[in-house]
Amino acid sequence: MDIISRYAWVLFIGVMVVNYFMIKSRVQEHIDKNPDLKSGYDKILKAIFIYGTIPGFIMAIGSLTGRTNSVYDYFHPRTLNPFVLILHFYIIVIWILAVRWIYFKNGADILVRHHKVLAIRGFGDSVTPTSAIIKIVFALALLGGIVGMTMLWFADFPAKTSIFDRAFNGQIQYYYYNYPKSNLQT
Repeated sequence: MDIISRYAWVLFIGVMVVNYFMIKSRVQEHIDKNPDLKSGYDKILKAIFIYGTIPGFIMAIGSLTGRTNSVYDYFHPRTLNPFVLILHFYIIVIWILAVRWIYFKNGADILVRHHKVLAIRGFGDSVTPTSAIIKIVFALALLGGIVGMTMLWFADFPAKTSIFDRAFNGQIQYYYYNYPKSNLQT
């Protein structure tokens, strides 16, 4: 398990590479029908790939230089580890750039024109969402991300002790470890 948590960045980068090729193959049919949209698809895919792999590379540098021990270090930004702070700062910058692009630079309309970059899958065929749906879903996702990051900064997350241990000031563990085992058996 230690290897997985220490080298999770390999998985993150790998998933982004696979995601890039899956989206590229999914949109190829639409590019063949509308070659004038190829440059737009290329820009969108390039942005997804570059902006999506940078967090993995930040984590890789932190791990390979020994500045972070595992992926779990990134859940504790209050330690003020430089690589953890860089990752959190990067996420905030991406949020700002995404808000600017989707709401003020017609990014939602661009995604609608470039079918199958974003697709909603239900029980039938996948459909491209409308501009309004993209804006609403993005706002909800952003809100969830902000709540999550706020919890990382201001709450004890993930909790280092159980709720029961905090409620009883460690008495449960004390009795478990110090009570004779013969008395626990019935």
